[in-house]
Amino acid sequence: MAGILHKQIDLKQTSPNTYGVSWDVDWTLGHKYDPALFGGGVTAQIHHAAATLLVTDPELAARNQPDILSMHLEFLPVTSTIQLQLLSQNDKVKVVALATATNFDKTLGPSATTDWTLHPSPPQTPDFERVVAQQPDEHWLPGHAAGEIIPVTRRILILNPRGGHIVAGVCDAWNRFIGDERMDATYLAMMADIIPSLSDTLLRNGGLYDGHAFVQKLQQWAEKNPGAPAVVSNSVAEAMQSTTFNQTATLDLEFKRRLPREGQRWIFTRAATKMLRDGRMDLDVTMCNEQMELLCIARQVIVVLEAQRKFNGNNGKSTL
Repeated sequence: MAGILHKQIDLKQTSPNTYGVSWDVDWTLGHKYDPALFGGGVTAQIHHAAATLLVTDPELAARNQPDILSMHLEFLPVTSTIQLQLLSQNDKVKVVALATATNFDKTLGPSATTDWTLHPSPPQTPDFERVVAQQPDEHWLPGHAAGEIIPVTRRILILNPRGGHIVAGVCDAWNRFIGDERMDATYLAMMADIIPSLSDTLLRNGGLYDGHAFVQKLQQWAEKNPGAPAVVSNSVAEAMQSTTFNQTATLDLEFKRRLPREGQRWIFTRAATKMLRDGRMDLDVTMCNEQMELLCIARQVIVVLEAQRKFNGNNGKSTL
């Protein structure tokens, strides 16, 4: 039986992939002679159309995926928005992205402080000069992830908490590139995905990106080599022994400020999840500068799948 909201939307299919919708005065803002719909009403219209299409379109219905996992809406009158696509070599669309533009030099409205803070609080900010000089820091352990999996991490110095990741679903780290390489906003977009695997960490499966296993290796190294970065190797062969792997379904980024022209040396990242359930996991990444000022927030929807679907056991090549 349709509820009041569904009756107000009054969804009607006008062509195979097109629906007409209605609205109700209950959803409006502003002057009664020039009403504007509030965003929640528009979101409900689009959700109802998408949910209906998933179960009525023959091709989509055959996939037996009737539940909406995530949605991303862009309200175009408010900002400038561009759509981008990433194509593979055979011109198959692999990624679809929307980017919203602004100018951080221009003030659009008021500013106000909030009581937001990272909770639980991360360990005390490291002494960066001591870390670079390879002297032990009281709260953080240095290391590199080097090997065949995501080779760019060879160039990144990672600091993990000495006490390990003590809150289930939360992993903290400091990151910088070795040498003179500094980060701009494009680097932050990449760093939003250079984080421990929260699923491996929660499951404590000892996988390549199990945060607990990584910290344990750093601790063992630091006992005999205080201050020197540990080198934690990995290989495709090891990855093929993993029980699970993460597939990103959606990724959203929001930049909070323009980075310095000379680039950012160190960034703090917190990766956190609220729930891993039936192979579906949310992931929030918070990125800050050395003063713990917010730079960027990211959100991913992760599907955690059996590892056999990632690697072909015969040749070790990705099958996705």
